[in-house]
Amino acid sequence: MSDEDPLEWLEAQRHQPTLSRAAFSQQLQDCDDQLVAVGEIVARLVGPVTDAFLEADTASAQRAIAMDAEVDRRCLLLEESCFQLLARQSPVAGDLRRVVALLRCSEDVARSGDLLRHVAESLAWVHPPSMGPSLREMIARLGSVSGMVFTGAVNAWRAHDALAAVELQELDDDVDMLQKALLTELYLGEQTVEEAVSLALICRYYERIADHGVEMARQAAFFLTGDLPELE
Repeated sequence: MSDEDPLEWLEAQRHQPTLSRAAFSQQLQDCDDQLVAVGEIVARLVGPVTDAFLEADTASAQRAIAMDAEVDRRCLLLEESCFQLLARQSPVAGDLRRVVALLRCSEDVARSGDLLRHVAESLAWVHPPSMGPSLREMIARLGSVSGMVFTGAVNAWRAHDALAAVELQELDDDVDMLQKALLTELYLGEQTVEEAVSLALICRYYERIADHGVEMARQAAFFLTGDLPELE
């Protein structure tokens, strides 16, 4: 869209020739593939970012920070592809739900990439190797389970699995419990106030990544069934 007025761009797109059903279906699948591809980048980063944090590996952390720019770029391209479909094809019913769900999930992926960047950037003021083994183990577990939730969400979109949200919610509950346990450890531990606050924020980042994963799976169910699963 460059710098042109968004409303003018949408109006111009609206007058473009409509696609055949087969071509339209292929464009929807292409948008799905874009979401899965960028989601996989984020899912594959969770483990390395956690390892880099725990090992104070600043070089690996910087590589992860650089990848966030690529995630943002791909999410922007996905959003533009979805806007083009809305403007040119005026989808309805299940097709419209699918495009709306893709737009929502693009934001979940972009935000999760940002959260991982925050974890990597925190090495500028936290030195994890000096932490006790119990605290390090809980952070490692928190990263692992959060990564499992997000990977499950990407797989839900790849397989068009309407039931994945319920299963991922159970893992998300484990993330919540780990977060509470880690916060308790911080409260009882010997960290400085600055370290405790930083680690509490990192707990929150992982908890939110898992939440974004569950939300992506809910959106997959929404476009497939028309219902948005209510999860406790």
